[in-house]
Amino acid sequence: MNHSHPTRHRTARRRVRRGFNLVELLMALSISATLLTAVMVALDASFVAYQRTTEQASTQTIGRLTMHRLLTLIRSGEDFGPFPADPLDRVVESNFIDIRLVEGGDVVTIEWRPDEEALYYLESGNEHLLLEGVLAATDPDTGDPIPPFTLEFERGRILYRATIDLSLRPDDNMDVQLDGDWETVLRLVASAQPRRTTFGVE
Repeated sequence: MNHSHPTRHRTARRRVRRGFNLVELLMALSISATLLTAVMVALDASFVAYQRTTEQASTQTIGRLTMHRLLTLIRSGEDFGPFPADPLDRVVESNFIDIRLVEGGDVVTIEWRPDEEALYYLESGNEHLLLEGVLAATDPDTGDPIPPFTLEFERGRILYRATIDLSLRPDDNMDVQLDGDWETVLRLVASAQPRRTTFGVE
């Protein structure tokens, strides 16, 4: 009898059942690790880009709303401070601005506190946090810090124009280790005149 056929069948079965050898397994693991690394890098870059865009958009929106509110207070104000220490000076730079909205009424103070990097709203002995992440802008020529409020007076105590200069750090509520040391500061600058100056109302 010829016993060659069963032997061939057993050999074929053994070949079918044969798995990966060590070299093939290592190559498959290397390829999988490379693909997973590439996916993680892409996800990391996408997440950081999304977070930065969200922070900038959020900070810009909040900053503009705050700036609009401050300009409205200045336009509606009747009396302002602080005044220049020298009566001959017309311009004063300050970390705060006093605004009396109604003649004889209470004074509202907007104060920037450098140690807290925050802007506060003070009225009748009460204070409210107005904006966080407010930094000092710097003079490009001298490198000196620029106070956020510049008041220009004319005819003594009458305010001609007030300029607000705010540098804002983007909202970092979502910051994670992936961000590294990236930081972009947004700068908002605007000026306003009281209505009595604009329309000549005494």
